[in-house]
Amino acid sequence: MVSIQARVCIRRLYHPGVPSTRLATKCCQGTQDFKGASFWNVRSFHVGKESLEDESKDNTTLVHFREPKTPHPLLAKPHQQGNAELSISLNHIWSEEEIQERLDNLYQHRPKSLTDKIMHRIMWSLYRSFNWVTGFKPVNTPVRAVEWRLIVLESFAGVPGFMAAMFRHFRCLRTLQRDHGWIHTLLEEAENERMHLLICMKMFKAGFVTRCLVIGAQVLMTPFLAAIYVVNPGAVHRFVGYLEETACLTYANIIHQVQTKGTPLNEAWAHLRAPGIAKAYWKLSEDAMWIDALKCMFADESNHRDVNHTFATMNSDDPNPFVSKHRKDAAVAWRLDSQGLSADVGCHKTLEVKKKE
Repeated sequence: MVSIQARVCIRRLYHPGVPSTRLATKCCQGTQDFKGASFWNVRSFHVGKESLEDESKDNTTLVHFREPKTPHPLLAKPHQQGNAELSISLNHIWSEEEIQERLDNLYQHRPKSLTDKIMHRIMWSLYRSFNWVTGFKPVNTPVRAVEWRLIVLESFAGVPGFMAAMFRHFRCLRTLQRDHGWIHTLLEEAENERMHLLICMKMFKAGFVTRCLVIGAQVLMTPFLAAIYVVNPGAVHRFVGYLEETACLTYANIIHQVQTKGTPLNEAWAHLRAPGIAKAYWKLSEDAMWIDALKCMFADESNHRDVNHTFATMNSDDPNPFVSKHRKDAAVAWRLDSQGLSADVGCHKTLEVKKKE
């Protein structure tokens, strides 16, 4: 009979992704059943009803999260990073028509309840203070002021979604109930904001003052929002909705200044190419410009605005109305990749695919 320790060793020998020889030497050293036995003789042992030979042929029984065929961006080789063909993008791929429609209609929610008015007042007080600290102004904004603003804005905008998803996850575990699809949308929002930050960091650097602002915003605002979410989750979603409204105003103003000749932003950014990470994330063409990436970021912010204002009007146990949208976005992204199409702003082939969807 094989001892329990030997059985554990055999199991570990066939665990995917673990160096077998090294693990076997460490695990089985000193085990009586393995003294004098070679490494290859281990395959003859049987554990339970199924032999290890069968398990070695089908490693899916030992794998919980299956590795995708597409390499992770952080594990890809340098020449593969930023390649749209190697990216996994489940975010919405924006067309020129969608972006322009949202630029022409900057929706702003009118506060009705007392909670809405309080959240609106707090957000706009922070917005004006943020403008003063970063030196942002609606006309002829200094380039450095915009860089500060985007880095601080995107670094904090990724906090509420992740925090809300965490609280809902704990709530599901605590109450033994389903989440009704909210967690995925909230995590997608947090990841999208984090991608905005990474894209901005490819275009400009953060100095000491900027990093201090980032840390301060995260340290001060995270406990504040967490405390409110415990008492009234809808109030936080309303606050984030107002936050995204200010983000939409900021991006719309930046886009306008970049497109207006003679402004500092036009002179500095009008001829910049979009970074590779932006091309891969939004399926942009190889000749995409920085202004195209800014438009996509604006469209993402407008989507977060609408999602959070919707969540603010719902009960915590209502089903997420955006689940079908996630599936559609994933299908469109997959189809664009499989057909070799581009999501370049104005790409007629891509727009035709979207209209059919």
